[in-house]
Amino acid sequence: MMIPMFYNYNYFPMFMPFIPPNCDKPPTLYSVLNSIVNGMKDEEEYTPIKNLAKEGRTVIFNFDYPLSTYINKEKFEEMILNHYLQRRIGFETVTAFRIQLNVKLNEIMPIYNKMFDALENWNIFNDGEVTSRTGNDITNTSNTNSTNNSLSNQSATTTNDVSDRRNSENPQNQLQDVRDGSYVTNYNYDTNTNTAQDYSTSQGTSQAINTGTDNKQYVETITRSPADKIAILKEMQENINSIYTMIFKDLDCLFYSLV
Repeated sequence: MMIPMFYNYNYFPMFMPFIPPNCDKPPTLYSVLNSIVNGMKDEEEYTPIKNLAKEGRTVIFNFDYPLSTYINKEKFEEMILNHYLQRRIGFETVTAFRIQLNVKLNEIMPIYNKMFDALENWNIFNDGEVTSRTGNDITNTSNTNSTNNSLSNQSATTTNDVSDRRNSENPQNQLQDVRDGSYVTNYNYDTNTNTAQDYSTSQGTSQAINTGTDNKQYVETITRSPADKIAILKEMQENINSIYTMIFKDLDCLFYSLV
């Protein structure tokens, strides 16, 4: 039985999924993918169910949405399609479903991408968690050298001048008698004392100030290799699964209710 063909908004042929005449519910995602992938193939060339999501994902996800660079886009889209493979889309047409899928992924993925990005530095089977830090180590130095010099000089000079003048008018007297004062006609004995003092004081102060700044840039890499890597891998996988569980919960509104 041939399935009728229609054209989507991207202007390439796409086949409507087969819906039984007595069924008023939207088609399952499997029917949509099977029509996209196998609609124009002979039965011998049919793509198996396990490959439907891989071959048909580009038709469903024919729009742009933010996705972490640490997540493989092809695997991400295949996981979503396989998760909902047996669920009915919640809209009358595939085009309406894709429009709402586009809106929803652009709404929720910026939040979940932050969770995926938190795993970027983990490679536990190699070096564990690697953290790199860069910064500047700035040191300010200030040295002050101060020197005080004081010099004090004092000198005193005393000069004594003695003048002893004697003469005798009687030449018959001996010189010795004049000298010892036994016989003199005139006698003058003068004593002069001169005292001089000199004071000098000098003071000096010298000061040297040295100021400097030492700016050193450093790069620090911290590698943690935990002993129990299996436990950490298990924890990481549980966290990743939790992220996908939250994503699926947000996408549930795009599919027909199971109740």
